[in-house]
Amino acid sequence: MTEQIIEIIGLNGTVVQSSNKNLLGITGQIIDETKYMIVMDTELGKRSIPKNSSKLQVVKDGKMLMIDGLQMLKRPYERMEIFS
Repeated sequence: MTEQIIEIIGLNGTVVQSSNKNLLGITGQIIDETKYMIVMDTELGKRSIPKNSSKLQVVKDGKMLMIDGLQMLKRPYERMEIFS
């Protein structure tokens, strides 16, 4: 079964995979999104996470889901579904 995720703003997440090792483990609330970036509010301030090289683990409706940034390379209104 697939999990449909169209809106990620407001979800809490953690970067669990990235080609940039400095981004690994960043945790916070997703506060904004562009076609290519996810902006998270962390304890150390706002951080921009590139979608094309990152995977995030998020909590939605009490479930842990994995989001592959490559599948998110669209604006929210262009996105139909993302597979968990």
